[in-house]
Amino acid sequence: MHISLDSFVAHPLFVKGVEAALATVLIFIVVRFVQTAASKKIEDKELRYKMRKTVGLSGYLLALTVVLTIFSAQMTNLTVIIGALSVGIGFALREVIQSLIGWIALSFWGLYKPGERIQIAGIMGDVIDIGLLTTTVMECGGWIKGDLYNGRLVRLSNSLVFREHIINYTSDFPFLWDEIVIPVRTTSDHRLARTLIEQAAISALPDISDQLKEAWRNFAHHYRVDDARLEPSVTMNFDANWIEFTLRYVVDYRARRSTKDLLFTRILTAIGKTDGQVQVASATLKITEIAPPSPLAPTNGI
Repeated sequence: MHISLDSFVAHPLFVKGVEAALATVLIFIVVRFVQTAASKKIEDKELRYKMRKTVGLSGYLLALTVVLTIFSAQMTNLTVIIGALSVGIGFALREVIQSLIGWIALSFWGLYKPGERIQIAGIMGDVIDIGLLTTTVMECGGWIKGDLYNGRLVRLSNSLVFREHIINYTSDFPFLWDEIVIPVRTTSDHRLARTLIEQAAISALPDISDQLKEAWRNFAHHYRVDDARLEPSVTMNFDANWIEFTLRYVVDYRARRSTKDLLFTRILTAIGKTDGQVQVASATLKITEIAPPSPLAPTNGI
């Protein structure tokens, strides 16, 4: 059956489709304008991010409402077509649907939020954006030693929250326990070595702040967790090679590398002032060369 162009253009569905498309474009132009204006006017980055996300989500909801309103009269006729296509569309877009459900889970369950540091699917970094389908992470590590940015942006499907373990570095308790190990020779004064390490920890690490105590108090109140030591502690291990001291301490997750640098600097400086009473151990071997016997030297049996 031949359908003329005029009859196709005059069809009510075509007219309403054009109306829906124009309304959607207009809505997204307004949304982009409001987002740009908000980015320029709002200084606080947290408030700016929330404003942009709120405006964007409102635009999606408004566009959906307008489209449904325009096609409301034809919804009865479209029910059969939608029902026939739903199975195929659901199979083809299963990853998209799972990502949308993942976004809903992130929005209401609080698995992680923008600004938090997470590790998921082998990727570790700071969450900088949570979209309807993907989470954008500023990656840390990789070829970079320590928990520092390497410059790569990683976009993770929101559906991963149902398939992968989520490690959150900052949720509820934004501090980490960390350790450094200092090996010293067995001939060293181990009492003096322990004292030097403890003094370096006291001078390099700030006193247990009220913020840390309050964070741990709230954390222990909401979860079944035993009380933990928040002050630095030094333990010793001994074997035939060297004496090993381990300094354990609590640190802000963003300051792990700088704190280690400060601690090692102060400990090595203190050890250097002991005039050899404390010496750092190493795994190197000391080889002594023995001169060969003289050809004129007498040997057994001659």
